[in-house]
Amino acid sequence: MTTMKTPLKVGMIGVGNHARQVLIPALEQLPGDLRLVALATAHEETARTAGEFYRLPCYVGADRLIADPNVEAVIIASTGDHEPLACAALQAGKPVFNETPAIHSEAGAERIRQLATEKKLTYLVGSCLRYAPVYQKLRALLHQWRAEEPGSRVFNASYYFGGGHFQNLLLYLAGPVDSVLLTATEGSGSITLLRFANGDLGSIRDCGFRNWSPPYERVEIVHPSGLLIAEDGRAIQFHRTPRSLQPMKMSFTDAGGELFHTTFSLPYGQIQQLHLRGYIPELKEFADCVRTGAIPTCGVADALATLRVGAAARQSREAGGQWVTVRRD
Repeated sequence: MTTMKTPLKVGMIGVGNHARQVLIPALEQLPGDLRLVALATAHEETARTAGEFYRLPCYVGADRLIADPNVEAVIIASTGDHEPLACAALQAGKPVFNETPAIHSEAGAERIRQLATEKKLTYLVGSCLRYAPVYQKLRALLHQWRAEEPGSRVFNASYYFGGGHFQNLLLYLAGPVDSVLLTATEGSGSITLLRFANGDLGSIRDCGFRNWSPPYERVEIVHPSGLLIAEDGRAIQFHRTPRSLQPMKMSFTDAGGELFHTTFSLPYGQIQQLHLRGYIPELKEFADCVRTGAIPTCGVADALATLRVGAAARQSREAGGQWVTVRRD
């Protein structure tokens, strides 16, 4: 006989565009894992509208949602400073799924860490790219490749805007960052250079496109033995260079490569982007971590590391593009 799981009853703080267009639709794809039972917004009018639309209790302010005995865990998707909300939920004994950026200060990160540790509660940060299938696959291939071909790599990431998401992703792929340099032009984007503790180098390029129609998302990893590329959030190319051949002597049959690409069949369909961008997987992991006590793929330490890289990047820009050391404990 199959044992049915009881879904974790969650309350969501914030019902803005991201919650309505991404998180709530993603939750609806996980009926056996999570069930939305309450909402909270900052204003009476939005609370009334959200409550009527979703047919759920919708509180004005977060306190009543956190205190609701029917709410077993809290999703924070509001704008502004998330740290007091996360601390209040953890203090009340409730696990927290915290949308990015989640951590805003060293002191806030330490308080959240202390509460989650003392109360043995899950605190997961929704850095969706870590949960995206394409980057999970890229990381697995990278680990296997490093074992077969040791040595430092060069990472190049391109996206429509800079900031924490791709800094967080490169930390996930390459590990701690020692120093950062950011240089920018007026209205045309910026380039952030990263020196990793393991000897890897990286760059993150953002652009000044007026719209996001050009296919600009790409992560490229280079080593003398080959090239590993993730494109468009859903395809991977992996080209390997044989050790025994000189490049100019290679024939067509020697130039091998592998292509990994998603299918458009189930479970993707109309929810393809919610799955491919990592929104459904991150919520699924949250439920699993609450049940099992497993360590999240992105927790408070990972969010703090991203905060520190971002702070060093801002210092570098303010200094006119100088290398700045990233704080590490």
